[in-house]
Amino acid sequence: MASVIEGSGIQDSSFVNTKGTKEQGKRLAGVTRERVYQQVDSKKGEVLQRLHGLADTLQGAGKEGNLGAAQSLVDSAAQVIHRVSDRLERGSTEELVRDAQAQIRQRPGVFIAGCLAIGFLAGRFLKI
Repeated sequence: MASVIEGSGIQDSSFVNTKGTKEQGKRLAGVTRERVYQQVDSKKGEVLQRLHGLADTLQGAGKEGNLGAAQSLVDSAAQVIHRVSDRLERGSTEELVRDAQAQIRQRPGVFIAGCLAIGFLAGRFLKI
């Protein structure tokens, strides 16, 4: 008497078609990536608007001239924010991800230090 597994042709299930599974995984990853890019692109306008507002606020504070030694730091920060927002506005999400990956590969130590600094600052500001 044959078992259900033998009758269904699944005798050696350890040798399942892994090529088909890998291709399905690649397709799923591609579809997921595209959906994430679409979501990011849909939110890009809001982020750009906030970045421009932050840069304008910094420039306004810098024009008042009450900052003393911090004046050049505030001006530099406003310029950096304007450059970042311009880059975000001009590039697609896919281009930005590729650029970020290239920068991380070139300077992994700077990336790790930046992540630590952001984590520390977020922990300080979000402390309950």
